[in-house]
Amino acid sequence: MRQATPSDANNALAQVKYAIKGLTHSDYDDNEDDVIYTANKLNAVLRMVHDNHQTWNDEAIREFVMRQHDPLRHIPVKSEKLHHMVRHIQQDIIVKFS
Repeated sequence: MRQATPSDANNALAQVKYAIKGLTHSDYDDNEDDVIYTANKLNAVLRMVHDNHQTWNDEAIREFVMRQHDPLRHIPVKSEKLHHMVRHIQQDIIVKFS
């Protein structure tokens, strides 16, 4: 596992935050409140992973992002586009902080 420098982690944080912000500015068939909830949940997960990634192993990060705090688990997703974008952002968090 490569040791990330603080600047690498901050750059990854900025990139994922930008992707999450883009999530809220896209057009979906889903309820706007559900999209906002999803973006807020992803931001919270991102902050937690960013703060703790140096002490967590890769599997712990994956478990935290995909299972424990999956925002799609709590909302009825109508749009395949939203589902795809959320999964892509989750994978970005895992890859950039593992």
